[in-house]
Amino acid sequence: MDWQTILAIAGGIVLIGNAAALIYKWLRPAYQLTQRVKVLEEHDRKDYETIEALRELSKAQCSALLSIINHMIDGNNKEDMKKTREQIAKILISMK
Repeated sequence: MDWQTILAIAGGIVLIGNAAALIYKWLRPAYQLTQRVKVLEEHDRKDYETIEALRELSKAQCSALLSIINHMIDGNNKEDMKKTREQIAKILISMK
């Protein structure tokens, strides 16, 4: 083997290495971005579920306040107050 053949083989190896590094540098940001988007989507889903649970609890609390006000005004609606208490208990038990 002469020097030119050895240099040609070494040049080919360097060229392939540089091409692989270029492809890696080109694809890596897209892969990282995909991973970050997946993480953000999971956080978004969890936040949405938490907001919905809080919204449901808020509705139950408003219902409880309304039952208390009605009870204070006319002394009735004990059954409504019991239903509201059960509803709030179910919501609180189901919350994580």
